[in-house]
Amino acid sequence: MTSAPELRPAATSAAIVAVAGASSVILPAGAHWAVAGAAAIAAAVLAALHTRRVARVANDVATLTERVAAGEYGGRVEAESPVELRSLADSVNGLAARLAREGHSRANFIGKVSHELRTPLTVIKGYVYALRRVEDDPARAAKLDIINGECERLAYLVEDLLELSRAQAGELRVSAELFSLRDCVEEMTHRLRPSAEQRDVELRLEWLAGDAPVMGDENRVRQIVANLVTNGIKYAPPHTAVTIRGGLAGDELEISVTDQGRGIAAADLDGIFDEFAQAPGSEPGAGLGLAIARELAAAHGGAIDVASTPGAGTTFRLRLPAWVEELS
Repeated sequence: MTSAPELRPAATSAAIVAVAGASSVILPAGAHWAVAGAAAIAAAVLAALHTRRVARVANDVATLTERVAAGEYGGRVEAESPVELRSLADSVNGLAARLAREGHSRANFIGKVSHELRTPLTVIKGYVYALRRVEDDPARAAKLDIINGECERLAYLVEDLLELSRAQAGELRVSAELFSLRDCVEEMTHRLRPSAEQRDVELRLEWLAGDAPVMGDENRVRQIVANLVTNGIKYAPPHTAVTIRGGLAGDELEISVTDQGRGIAAADLDGIFDEFAQAPGSEPGAGLGLAIARELAAAHGGAIDVASTPGAGTTFRLRLPAWVEELS
């Protein structure tokens, strides 16, 4: 009788054989651990990449909201954001776009209204001037002088509104010429000294920047300096000083204007450069001077900031790029 074939153990206990006629890939012993490890590493890498992308978009959202809060509405978060942040990114992008449209519409409205006010103001001033020339009664002449003074004040307000609307619409015209910032500041200090003396305020000029020139529009820079110094005079108590300092800070020229007034509360500093902004207890005014100064500084590639301590005065700093001759 033929004996039954001998059954030998498989070559390895981990061998995978065909079962029920279905064939499978045969892997060596322990290979499934290697596959599992590779899969785990791949999953970890993908998770890390996704986390980095989520973190980057979250950072972009935070940066955009800060820019929107500062009045800059041009930025956007990337459209292809992760699912977790897509709704948030779309909302922030929509908010920035809406604020940009509203800001543009407001600037256009202010510009058109201001332009329309010019003609009737010119007519009124013309008639007042003609009547004043032939008026012999001192009482009536005094009243005409008051009317003329109010027309002048309104005309300045209209010009400020037009200037601000042009700046916000990106239509501000700034010429480029090389000029001495020192001469510019000294001239404005001389012009404004009588106004300071009327309020028993001393104007001091301390210049440490030599004759370093700047490239820009000298008339516009005069306007910035005049706004900052006039603001300092306005809030300086009698028998105190407003100090104007000029110096070099790296590759920038810096002009600071410091008064010894009551200062500005920290809660009011963030919006101090906004148009029509008025800190509590401020003197009457339109609240346009600092907003215009900021726009003019930005048009020159510079900036203005403020530091203040309640009860210890306020310092405004204007920074402009210093002109450096290029060596051939």
